[in-house]
Amino acid sequence: MPAAHLAGYSLIVFMIGTFASGILFSRISVKHINKNMEKDGVLPPSWDKGIGASVSFYIFSMFFERSRIPTPMFDGRFVAKYSRPIDKVIGAVHLISVTGMMLCLCIVSYFSK
Repeated sequence: MPAAHLAGYSLIVFMIGTFASGILFSRISVKHINKNMEKDGVLPPSWDKGIGASVSFYIFSMFFERSRIPTPMFDGRFVAKYSRPIDKVIGAVHLISVTGMMLCLCIVSYFSK
């Protein structure tokens, strides 16, 4: 099987994984983390009102220490503090799926005629 066909099928699998984990993370994990942040008196990002743009910020602050530096837009210290093991699993699936989807998209676009 040529690399483009294998990458194309993998792209579909990674895309489904990205969408499913994105929905799960925004519905389960972000809601839980925001609720605990509000108990500490820290407001969730005001620039994200329902569109889910903060999901990638939350995932990066869970896994990468440099993303936990407080900025005027986002304070990632509390995300790492309040994330549960299931949040980290869903976040890891999302991070791997997005990375795999981008890699497969590059392979498919390179080998397509």
